[in-house]
Amino acid sequence: MLKKILIFLIFFVVFWAPLLFSKTINKVVAVVGEEFLTLYDLDKLCKPYFEKFVNPELPVEEKERIKDQIRRQILKGWIEESVLKIEAQKYGLTVSDEELEKVLKLEIDAKGGEKKFREFLKQKGISYEKYKEKLRDRILKIKLVQIQVKGKVLVTDEELKRAYEDAVKHYDTSFKYWLSILIINGDEKLASSIYEEILQGKSFEEVYHTYPERVQFIKEEVFKKDELIREILEKLEDIAPGEVTPVIKRENSYYIIRLLKAEEGSPPSFEEMRERLYQKLFELKAQSILEKWIKELEEKRYIKIYL
Repeated sequence: MLKKILIFLIFFVVFWAPLLFSKTINKVVAVVGEEFLTLYDLDKLCKPYFEKFVNPELPVEEKERIKDQIRRQILKGWIEESVLKIEAQKYGLTVSDEELEKVLKLEIDAKGGEKKFREFLKQKGISYEKYKEKLRDRILKIKLVQIQVKGKVLVTDEELKRAYEDAVKHYDTSFKYWLSILIINGDEKLASSIYEEILQGKSFEEVYHTYPERVQFIKEEVFKKDELIREILEKLEDIAPGEVTPVIKRENSYYIIRLLKAEEGSPPSFEEMRERLYQKLFELKAQSILEKWIKELEEKRYIKIYL
């Protein structure tokens, strides 16, 4: 009898358990049009958030409760992205590289330059390329919402001015330097040669494209006085905007810096910030309309959720 039970258990484990497990992980949790998402794929999307927000020391029930909340939030985002993709294809909407770079520059400037922007991405745990991908989706969403809402989203000048006043209320007015920087790693001879090329009129961009493997290029970065070391500050005080410092050695690297401007910090003008403020307010208002539209699609069974 025991032998028969063992044979049955082995048969179950070998033949039926994988099938049942496969059905579980391949369970469809949502359908949008002809697109579908399985529980396995959803958990792959959720994995970074599980690792970040689910404490392994919590009781099993609490961990599963948090995981379920994360799944539902990520699923909501997947549904929205899927609807946008399908509808964007229907209307032939795209986002050009020029459009993307224009908005990306606004985002970088808002964070105080490329260095601070990349630090912000690092803190958020997102790569530069992934951020660009998400930004492209955001721009596409704005285009689609503009078609769907047909004038329902209105951003007034008064709202823009209030948003501007809030944005500049705590703006840092300390003295700042706007710099472009070339960093040559561990090659003094190359650094001296590049310096001579720059004095003869070669741009930082041209230098970077000539030596992409040996030179790092920071196109434009804003620094407060206390963020710069004494050696760099001394060199900057000897040059005028537009000029470059001599080669500055710092540990195993060599720096050539162009001073773009130096002045007391002053907030961007209303006109300089207007487009970014408009985009932010439009997105906030449009999101509620977009969610209502997605809810209507769900009621029409265009969207089906099984989680």
